[in-house]
Amino acid sequence: MDSHSPQSQTFSDTYGADGRLSQSAADALVASAYRHDCADADVLLEGVSLADLAHALALIECGAIPATVAPRLLRGLLELHAIPIAEFPIRPELGDVYNSREALLKERIGHDSGWLHAGRPRREAVNIGYLIAVRDRIARLMQSHAALGFAFTDRAEEHIGTLMPDFTYLHHAHPTSLGHYLLTYAQPMRRDLDRLSAVHARVNASPAGSGSVNGTRLPIDRARLASRLGFSSVAIHTRDAMWQPDVPIECISAAVTLMVNLDRFAEELQIWGTAEFDFADLPDSLSRSSVIMPQKKNPYPLAYIRGLTGHLLGKTASFAAVGKTFSGNPDSRVFIYGELPRSLDRVAEAVNLFAAVITGFTPHLPRMRRGLDEGYPEATDLADHLMLAQEMDYRTAHHLVGRAIRLAIDESHAGPLTGAHLDRAADALGIGRPGLTDDALATITAPDSIVASREGIGGAAPDRVRDMIADARSHFDAARHEAARLLTQTASSKAELLAEATRLSQS
Repeated sequence: MDSHSPQSQTFSDTYGADGRLSQSAADALVASAYRHDCADADVLLEGVSLADLAHALALIECGAIPATVAPRLLRGLLELHAIPIAEFPIRPELGDVYNSREALLKERIGHDSGWLHAGRPRREAVNIGYLIAVRDRIARLMQSHAALGFAFTDRAEEHIGTLMPDFTYLHHAHPTSLGHYLLTYAQPMRRDLDRLSAVHARVNASPAGSGSVNGTRLPIDRARLASRLGFSSVAIHTRDAMWQPDVPIECISAAVTLMVNLDRFAEELQIWGTAEFDFADLPDSLSRSSVIMPQKKNPYPLAYIRGLTGHLLGKTASFAAVGKTFSGNPDSRVFIYGELPRSLDRVAEAVNLFAAVITGFTPHLPRMRRGLDEGYPEATDLADHLMLAQEMDYRTAHHLVGRAIRLAIDESHAGPLTGAHLDRAADALGIGRPGLTDDALATITAPDSIVASREGIGGAAPDRVRDMIADARSHFDAARHEAARLLTQTASSKAELLAEATRLSQS
C-alpha cells in the first residue's frame, strides 16, 4: 500500500508538504498517533473553540488582525462553535482536533483563518481546551461528593442510637453506634473536598497568551484573556504554563484518594452483606442476580466501586510515568488530555452510585445488636473500671480481663463473662479478687452505657455524634456552594465571550 494515500495528501492544503515537511502523513502515523489524538475530540472541542474565540478577540484588541479580517474570522469561529460536538468533522489524517478545526475554518473563510495562528502554538489551544474540561469536571465532582457527604450524615443521624460492635481486624472491638461508624467515612470526604478545591485552583490558572516557550512579542493582555475564558488566575511563567506535569498527577491523585476512601466502606458493606455477618443488605434495584445460582443477590455496585478504584490507581502510576519526560516534550500530555477528564467523569458517576448505595442500604438492626453479645466488645471498659474503681494498674487489669475471657471461651464456648470468671482469673494471676457480682458486671458492661460514656471530642456519645454531623454538614454545604459558584463563573464567562464575539462579528 502506498504510504501516502490520497486521503493523507489532502492535508498538504493546510500543513505538511507545503511547509517544512516535504511529505504528507504516513498511513501508519494516521492510524496510530493521529487517530489517538483525534479520539479526544469529545472532551476537547468545546474548550478549544472557546480558546480560539478568546485568542481572536485578544489579537483584535492588540491590533494584530486587520479590521477587515476580524469580523470574518469571528463569524467563521462562531459557525464552528455552533456545530454539535458529535457532528464535528474530525479528520484523523490531519493530525488532531486543532488541525481538524483549522481545516474546516479555512474551508469556510479561506486564508483569513491563518491569522488565528499569530502568537500561539497549537499546544496552547489544546491545553486550554483540556484545562476547561478538567476544571468543570472537578467542580461537578465537588457537587456530587458534597451530596454524598449529606447522604452519609443523614444516615448517621438516623442511626445515632443504633448500637453495634465496632471492629478492628474484622474482630469485635468496642460497642459503638452505627451513626458514629458512618461518620468514619464522612470525615475523609471533607478532606477530599479540600483537596479538590485546592487542585481546582491550580487547574484554573490560565496558560492563554503564553506564546510558545519564552512568551510572545505581541502585546496580548494575558489577564484579560484569562478572564474571558473564566480562569481565576494566570499561570505566570510562560514555559511552565504550557506543561505543568505535576498538576495532572495531583488531579488524578485527589480523585484516587477519594475513591480509596469510598472503596474502604464498599468493602465493609460487601462483608456486612454476607450470611456470616448479615449486618446489612442492598435493595434489589442496586443488586444483580446470578445467571446460574438462583439464590444469589450480588452487590454489583460495590464490586464496581472496588474495581474502578484499582483501575484508577493504575492511572496514577501512568500519569506519573508520562509526567517525568524531559521538559518540553508532549508525551507528558497526549495520554492525559482525554484520560484525566474521562477519569473524573467516571469518579463522579461512581460517587453518584455510592450515594444511591448509602441512601438505599438496609442495616439489620437486631443482628447488629446481637453482635454486642459476641466477641466480648465490653472488655476494655471492664478493664477501665477495674483500674478506676479498684486502683489496679491498667496492665494488670488488662491481663485479668484477658485471662477471664480465656476461661469463658474454654469453659462455655464463648459464653458470657461472669464475676466467677474474673475471680478465678485473679486467683490464677495471684492478685486480689475483684468480687464483682454478675449484676454489677452487667451494669458496668452495658453497651448503652459504654457508648454514652464516650463524651470526648469525636467520641460515640450521641451529643458528640450530633456535633460532628452538624460540623460535617456545614463543610459539605460550603463545598456545594463553592462548586456552584465555580460553575456559574465559567458559564457566565462563556456566555460573555460568545456575546462579545457575536457583537464584533457583526461590525
